[in-house]
Amino acid sequence: MSLAQYDAHASLQDPEALLKEYLPMIKYHADQLMRRTPASIELDDMIDAGVLGLLDGAQRFDTSKDVLFKTFAAYRVRGAMIDYLRAFDWMPRGLRDTSKSLQAAFYVLEQRFGRPADEAEIAEFLEMDIETYRQKLDQVRSMSVVYFDDLPTVSNSDDELHILDMIEGDTSLMPEHQTAMGQFVEKLANAIENLPQKEAILLSLYYYEELTMKEVALVLGLTESRVSQVHSQMVMRLRSQLSLSKDGKSTVRKRSV
Repeated sequence: MSLAQYDAHASLQDPEALLKEYLPMIKYHADQLMRRTPASIELDDMIDAGVLGLLDGAQRFDTSKDVLFKTFAAYRVRGAMIDYLRAFDWMPRGLRDTSKSLQAAFYVLEQRFGRPADEAEIAEFLEMDIETYRQKLDQVRSMSVVYFDDLPTVSNSDDELHILDMIEGDTSLMPEHQTAMGQFVEKLANAIENLPQKEAILLSLYYYEELTMKEVALVLGLTESRVSQVHSQMVMRLRSQLSLSKDGKSTVRKRSV
């Protein structure tokens, strides 16, 4: 181990120093996620989950790998917060069923048309009017934070691999899992590229430019509630392509939502 690697390793073993340096980053990610979670989720609990993720990441980090700890820590912190939300299980069974039915409808129609289905087509397929369909999008809005941030998972045979495992640089996962990750990234890129224009703009403004829903609404000339519905639709569309298409099959009951 080189002197630089030794110093880096030593600094990761000091929890107080770690928290002092990375607490602002933890609070930043907590604030980002809190904007899209129900009121029942407490900011302090989200921060606590992030702290645990940071400390766990410090223990797991391999200083011999050509990866910045700052990058690795950000994934670990955010991943720990997402794990906390999943464990909290604040999503009722009925809401999960609604989400799955919407995803399945997107998949069936887009396979049928060979293009993104619009809301009128989805509503007709589900045998409901546009207003009822938009109400369903409002209902699944609170799920989008977990559903979107949970996308970076790839499958290889019977195993699942999260992007964090790739960042860790575990040589036992190479090269077959590298291939799986590359395939997933390509699939995600294609799904994003095929988004309708309005959804693509929303994704860029909200996730990359980090505008608030209110700011995105001003840019798109829509109400904030309508932007929220478009966001839910975008997430359901991406999930339908990345989840339901794994085995090339999909089942849907039109009235299940």
